[in-house]
Amino acid sequence: MTYDVVIVGAGVMGSAAAYWLSRAGKRVALLEKHEPAHVGAASGDHSRKVRYQYQGQDIYTEMVAEAVKLWNEFDRQLGTDFYQSQGALSLQSVPAHPSITADYDGLQRLGFEPRWLDSSQLRRMFPQFSNVDSGYFVEGLGGYIDAAGATRALARAAVDLGAELHSATEVVSLSESGGCVSAAVAHDGRSFEGETFIVALGSWTPRLVSNLSIDVRPSAARVHYLKPEDPSLYAFPSLPPFAVADTNFYGFPIHWRGSMKVAEHAIGRRFDPDEDREGPDPEAFSKLRGFLHTYMPGLADAEVTYSKTCTYAMTPDSDFVIDVLPERPNVLVATGFSGHGFKFGILIGQMLSELAVHGSTRWDMSRFSLSRTPTVVEEPW
Repeated sequence: MTYDVVIVGAGVMGSAAAYWLSRAGKRVALLEKHEPAHVGAASGDHSRKVRYQYQGQDIYTEMVAEAVKLWNEFDRQLGTDFYQSQGALSLQSVPAHPSITADYDGLQRLGFEPRWLDSSQLRRMFPQFSNVDSGYFVEGLGGYIDAAGATRALARAAVDLGAELHSATEVVSLSESGGCVSAAVAHDGRSFEGETFIVALGSWTPRLVSNLSIDVRPSAARVHYLKPEDPSLYAFPSLPPFAVADTNFYGFPIHWRGSMKVAEHAIGRRFDPDEDREGPDPEAFSKLRGFLHTYMPGLADAEVTYSKTCTYAMTPDSDFVIDVLPERPNVLVATGFSGHGFKFGILIGQMLSELAVHGSTRWDMSRFSLSRTPTVVEEPW
């Protein structure tokens, strides 16, 4: 059988692309080395932040707004609540931190209504925090998504619409014929023939499509789940999703087995995506305790109920890669989501579907092109 589209990787991007393509009546094969949202996947966790603020970069804010509409539609269709609209609290420990200022100004310019809070207002409204100078709160705008649940649901919805999901299928090569890719070849010798191919392998992408003109490297970040002694202070609405921008730490209120999540959003060490994710990381644990002791002292001694390493597929400029491979014109690659891509997943899946079927999308994709010249950033967005 020859499929219309063969998708390699059943994370949120691949699963969403399979969903939209199947809705369009295309014959789709979705190939996954493990299972959708497995523990090593960038999509495999209980929460991913949805934030509209992007340091004044309007294209991302506009994409977030569209993605939220699609997530809400998907939830209504399934009767689920993967997307939780809880707002966002963004803090700084020193005045005029550049990212906070740019985020606040950008939201205002686009017609949103962030509320600026000084230190006395913060102490009154959010007593969970110490040593914060100021920040802003956006009520009901943004929140978080149940990442693993939503990814699996997209894959199931695609299957219900006719797609074939092949788990435990590691693609090891792309077979070529006549100047185009003709098949994805699995480790066990099975061959999946197709007209168009989408490679959405996250940190594993460079192993299958090497020599990308934009460097994509796996980078490690650690996430932790904590059980507060006083749950009432750390459950929504007492605490919304939050970030202390100049520390790179962020978190969510209680949402999984009585635990809340606190994590560091930073460009970490280079990481082998096949490494164990759940082993101990004393350095990350020490950084977590240091952050909590200074900024959230009520959690300084809280029990850590779960911790794992999360992998970012980093690009030098933190912009995504969504483009056709120059030397393989029937192959689309979607990677380099740099630790801030999940919330866009349902929209990027739609973009990939449109690109696969029509060769174009209404969105300006130049920013995500393989031919761009990236400007290196020191911190992820």
